[in-house]
Amino acid sequence: MLYVSWDPVLIGISILVSFVASFVALDSAARMVSAGLRAALFWRLAGGVTLGLGIWSMHFIGMLAMKMPMVMHYDLPITVFSLLVAMFASTLSINIAMQGERLSARRLMLATAILSSGVVTMHYVGMSALMIHDGIRWNYALIALSALIAVAASGAGLWLAFSLRRQSKRIIINRLLAAVVMGCAIAAMHYTGMSAATFTGSMHTAVSGISEAGLSIWVSAVTLAILGIMLIISMIDSQQRTSRLTDNLLQLNQQLEQQARFDGLTGLANRSHIDRCMEACLQQAQSTRRTFAVVFMDLDRFKLVNDAWGHHVGDQLLVAVTTRLRACLRPGMTLARLGGDEFILLVPETDAGEMEDLAARMVDTIRRPFYEGRQLLQVSLSVGISLWPEHGATLQALKLKADTAMYNVKQQGRNGWMFYHPDMMNKIHNAAGFLQDLTLALEREQFELWYQPVYRAGSAEISGFEALLRWRHPTRGLLLPELFLETLESTGLIIPVGSWIIDRACMQLRQWQAEGYDSWSLSINLSATQFEQHDIYAIVSGALSHYAVAPSRLIIELTESTALRDIAHSISVMNAFNQLGVRISIDDFGTGFSNMLSLRNLPARELKIDKSFVRDLRESGKNVKIVSTIIDIAQSMNMRVVAEGVETEEQRQLMTQLGCGYLQGFLFAEPMPAGEIPQLLAQLHAEKGQ
Repeated sequence: MLYVSWDPVLIGISILVSFVASFVALDSAARMVSAGLRAALFWRLAGGVTLGLGIWSMHFIGMLAMKMPMVMHYDLPITVFSLLVAMFASTLSINIAMQGERLSARRLMLATAILSSGVVTMHYVGMSALMIHDGIRWNYALIALSALIAVAASGAGLWLAFSLRRQSKRIIINRLLAAVVMGCAIAAMHYTGMSAATFTGSMHTAVSGISEAGLSIWVSAVTLAILGIMLIISMIDSQQRTSRLTDNLLQLNQQLEQQARFDGLTGLANRSHIDRCMEACLQQAQSTRRTFAVVFMDLDRFKLVNDAWGHHVGDQLLVAVTTRLRACLRPGMTLARLGGDEFILLVPETDAGEMEDLAARMVDTIRRPFYEGRQLLQVSLSVGISLWPEHGATLQALKLKADTAMYNVKQQGRNGWMFYHPDMMNKIHNAAGFLQDLTLALEREQFELWYQPVYRAGSAEISGFEALLRWRHPTRGLLLPELFLETLESTGLIIPVGSWIIDRACMQLRQWQAEGYDSWSLSINLSATQFEQHDIYAIVSGALSHYAVAPSRLIIELTESTALRDIAHSISVMNAFNQLGVRISIDDFGTGFSNMLSLRNLPARELKIDKSFVRDLRESGKNVKIVSTIIDIAQSMNMRVVAEGVETEEQRQLMTQLGCGYLQGFLFAEPMPAGEIPQLLAQLHAEKGQ
């Protein structure tokens, strides 16, 4: 048996090469997530080629570390072939493992089998490149052990690559540690395989082929050049991404500030902006003691226009109505659209006489026919007016009484206007009875959870559902939360009702799990009041534990205004939920004081684009650009993006083209009780079979 010694410097270099290659491969895998289609393809290939090169280089540098009494030569074609095997197996396995949002056990096993087979093949093909005759005895037990180490190292490496592709505060440290683990595992496989070969005294070498010295220079030069180039490209890409992200954030924040203050369709102030204007007007009126008016307006028969001619014509009508209403106003008045066909007007420094004239002009101008294309459209206007301080000292009271006056106009035939009068208090008295019913609803088990599916974009695959609250009132029928949610919040009833929702959601997840749908997630909405509960974490974790549900299947949705109200508190609670495994989603993004710079500090995993953005996509290229920028920035922050309110095929196609990963809306399915979900699945199965 020949005496074999080892060069510790070359051994160290071989391990260092495998560590650097592992780090570059992990970095490339992370860049696949937020890159565009072409860039993602480049990083897939780069990650695979780099990992394959690193494994191969480590192998041959490790072989060069083995010193024997004679000069060794290597067969160049076989050496190159072993390199190609390593690169092909690494690239293919990374592409398989990096697909999708979840790394299934099946995909992990397939990718592991390919990578480990490639590593073992590369190693022993590389060993066969030694141009020697006779004299090698193999220890098959050590060969088997080296193969097992290759399988374990490959599986661990691919799992780490997938798990660490998401950004986090300690991502560099985590990747460095993972690269150390992968590098040591690759080295362990190599040196176990090397120890399986015993060189006998009868061994002799060929004089042709490439020498040890030549191979050492060749391997080192190629490896260092490629790894160096990849690191430089990675650094340049990081700088460019940071620059693009900064520019996009500034541009998007400007656009979102505009979006947060004004209605995208009509250009009028929106709800949040008019609320701020009313607060400022109230403060001024308290100083000057000058009367101001709050006016609620609603279009009569607008739904008939939408049903008869479609939403596109309805939107054109709203724009035309806005133009006519603006023509009636004097400077200083603020007109806002609350949504749908509802408007609110703030009139500072006025009196009853001016308001009578103004209301009459607005009703009269809307009464006249509208011509939209070839359609003749006829609607009217119902107007309710309240005056400060005569009808109320607070904005809430003024809005309630203007709304009450408007509904009295509707009850008396529409197409008119009224000031609020105390005789209209019957509506408020009815509201008191409504509150009593609401107080007893939970005790009488009148609340229900309905479920709306969330689909993966570009497929008919359901990824999960959003749980939506419904109240089955004994006399009024099924009520939507818009009719009672504000009352739940103002009375504090949202706390027990919210706890009931969390419990029922976890129970439903448990039921789906028993039925074989353990991949489905379920989103629930937390109000600001719930989110600020001191024991909200205990309530959620307790329900998950009680029903033995994986925390990763539960998604907590927070509106952006709730999430940004107290940044420090939000980060603390979100981090606690993230450590538990529960995902956090920012809901209704774009409807409040949208600021992606602030959202970057929140450990949220998902962003839900508000339906108002989706609905207004067809209005102009500007809306498309805003949505596209939101998606790009969210993905660069490794956030899953869901589009709400997808109602048309055009919206579905456009959101998919823009890169939105998940879609939700009436185009796919309306909210439904849990008992109707099997019918939906049967329908999807039938459509897939066609």
